[in-house]
Parts: sequence; C-alpha cells; structure tokens
Amino acid sequence: MLQHVHRLCYHIRPKTPFLRHQLTKIFSIQQQRYYYSAAAISQQQEKSRSNLNIIDFFDPDLITTTPHNYTLKCGVSGYAKAGKVVDIPLDEGIYTSVQVGDDAYFVRTDSLGVSDGVGGWRSHSGANPALYSRKLMHYAQLELDRIKTNVRPHHIPQQVPNPVEILENAYHLTTLDAQNEGIVGSTTACIVVLFQDELRVANLGDCGISVIRRNNYIFRSEEQQHSFNFPYQLGTASFDSPMDAQQFTIKVEEGDILILASDGLFDNLYDDEIMEEVQNCIEQGNEQKKGSTEEQSTTIIPIQEISDALAFRAKIVSEDPDNPTSPFQVRAMHEGLYYQGGKADDISVVVAVINRDEKPGPSPPPLP
Repeated sequence: MLQHVHRLCYHIRPKTPFLRHQLTKIFSIQQQRYYYSAAAISQQQEKSRSNLNIIDFFDPDLITTTPHNYTLKCGVSGYAKAGKVVDIPLDEGIYTSVQVGDDAYFVRTDSLGVSDGVGGWRSHSGANPALYSRKLMHYAQLELDRIKTNVRPHHIPQQVPNPVEILENAYHLTTLDAQNEGIVGSTTACIVVLFQDELRVANLGDCGISVIRRNNYIFRSEEQQHSFNFPYQLGTASFDSPMDAQQFTIKVEEGDILILASDGLFDNLYDDEIMEEVQNCIEQGNEQKKGSTEEQSTTIIPIQEISDALAFRAKIVSEDPDNPTSPFQVRAMHEGLYYQGGKADDISVVVAVINRDEKPGPSPPPLP
C-alpha cells in the first residue's frame, strides 16, 4: 500500500502546494496505519507462541508410544483317540515337541504350535502321520530358537518371527527327513507367535485358535477344507504349501485367554460350550481365592484347570455315539450325511494367558 501511494505522488507531481500537501498527508496516514497493523500482528503472534504447549513445537509423528511387551503362561492337556496304537520313538530326547496320538504341540513363553497328523494314512505301508506331525512341530520350535538366539548389533533391527516363514522352514526340514527315513504322512498345523502386543497366526487346515477377552470371543479362526473332512495339509501327495496358510494379526491385552487346539476339541465342543468351561473354571478359582487369607485384587485364571476341563469334556463327547449333537455332526448333516454323536479323534488343547512383561522392546515392523 505504501509503495502504491509513493508511486502516485511521484507520477502525478502536483503543481500546486495544496495538492502536494494533501497527497503527503494521505501518504503519512497510510504509513501510520501500516506500522500499527504490523505491530498488532507481531503482538498477536507472540501471544500465540506463549500459549503453546511444549509438545506443539515437535512433530507429532516423532512422538510415539512404545507398546507393552507380553509373555504367555500356558497349560496343556490331551488325549489320544481310544484304542489307537502310536509308534513312539525310542529316544524321546531327540524331539522338543510333545506327541498326543497323531497330534503334536510345543509351548514357549513367546509362541505356541499344534499339528494334527492325518490318520487316513494309516492304511498305507510306511505311514506314520504321528511322527510327521511331531517332526513339523519339533523343527518349528528349533527355528524359533534360532531366531531368538541370533542377536544382532543394536543399530540393526532384530528379526521378528514370521509364523508362515517358520512353518515353511519346518516343513522343508520335515520333508527332507521324510524322504531320508521313508516316512509317509501329512499334517495340519497352526503356529502362533507373540511379539509385544501382537499375536501373529499362521493356520493351515482344521486346527484352530480362539481369543477370549472379558468373557467374549474377540477372534476365532476358521478351518480350511478342500471338502468335508478333507482339510488343507502338508505332506505326502499334498499340493498344499505353507503359503496357503491363513494369516492373522491380533492386538492382545493383558488377561486375554488363548485356546489353541487340534480339531478334536472344535469338532466336539461348540464355542458356547468352550466359553462355559472357561467361565466355570474362573469362577471356581475365584471362590477358592475368597476362602484364602491372602487378599488378591486380580482375577485368578486357572490355566491348567481350563485346559484339563476342555480336553476332558471333548473326550467325553468324542466317545459318546449317542451324544445329542456336536459341531462335526452338524457339518456332516449339512453335507447330506447321516452322523450321530461326537467325532472320535485325538485331542490336544493348549490354553495360554497374556501376561505383562515390563522389559522394553522395539516397535514391531509390519509383516511382509
């Protein structure tokens, strides 16, 4: 504005003193208005700065909250199918996994795994689905050990276990053993890895995992079937691969209950029956807590008791041909097949509770 008034005075060049005086006066007034306006803006900006919180001076993207670290506290129960004869290796010490009939599992404070050997192979010569599933879980646990012990310098990000990659490496080693030892068989599998507040799952076939929070299901995996009673599987004559596994990432909280099991549980008990057993065990545990002299403000979650109760109830149903209904019976009826009672099968149940671990750790990178 000042420049425009100054240019006007220069170009007009009034000849009379009166006009020169009026233009000079206008220029002076506009100049004062400019200075007053600039001073007011400066004061307003200074006032705004004084009212800012200290956090406003930083980029909000640089201010992050490190997620809590969690660990798993586990309880395990299982029953082999009634009357099943399973070949158990002479040297039990060579496998880190545990065998239950044709099922196998492993438990760690940061990961879980369960597999279900396909019993249909038993009519073939050289078949050993129990050993096949056990080897798969054994090598999966060894792969996790390798990742955890591979300590890198602080400036290099630590490797975060990916359950699909773990399953793939374990399957590769199991396949080599099967070829060298002449083992025939196949298995379904579910591997769960806990990293900070993320639960990462790879599920192939009809094993499954449920997550319960405050008496509600927040997650329940679905089985993968080519057709009725023909699940996805890894092994002899199967075209399925670890990359076909379902992948899930679940945000967990302290106190969440995980139920990882073979289909021997989920084929015989409905979700509401599983929840009923969980709630009954928790109620009984808290009744015992009330009777004790030691006061505890937290809810007791009897992990082993829950696992025992679920496995035992599934076993009762699986051996009862007159049981009124079961999930397996309902699915068979939907396929037009007559079926009554539960499904006789191996049963493996792993129950785990999320516990807080105060040890800090890096933020989890996304899965590829």
